[in-house]
Amino acid sequence: MLTAEDYISTKVCKKVNEELANDRYKNSVFLSLKNLSSKKKGAYFESVYQDYMESKGCAVGKSGDTDNDRVVDGRKKEIKGSFLWDDKNGKLHFRWQQIRPNQDYDDVVFLAFFPDRLEIYEADKETVRRAVERSEEH
Repeated sequence: MLTAEDYISTKVCKKVNEELANDRYKNSVFLSLKNLSSKKKGAYFESVYQDYMESKGCAVGKSGDTDNDRVVDGRKKEIKGSFLWDDKNGKLHFRWQQIRPNQDYDDVVFLAFFPDRLEIYEADKETVRRAVERSEEH
């Protein structure tokens, strides 16, 4: 058995604590959201977007379809969120996962979480399809 006290002296614990200390989100209002499981993050991403769009006067509802997340003013939206990632060269970027051009949606919404702000981008399905097909070719 490894006790909590034993764990504290391990290399793993030291490495984890080092990474946490260097996390660019450590003082961010978005840290708690970043630390959730992927499934929970996805649900909250959808809710954040819905709250934002409703605050702008849009009619927003759940889609009732697994191919898209919300319907905003009659358009089906697939919602994706990401926090910043570092590549091997230290370049920051976002990762948008599980974008499926064959699903039934009109637009993809991209929630880009920076430590100090959330930027929201949208692209129509045809634009997304072309981008996904180009990235698959490379």
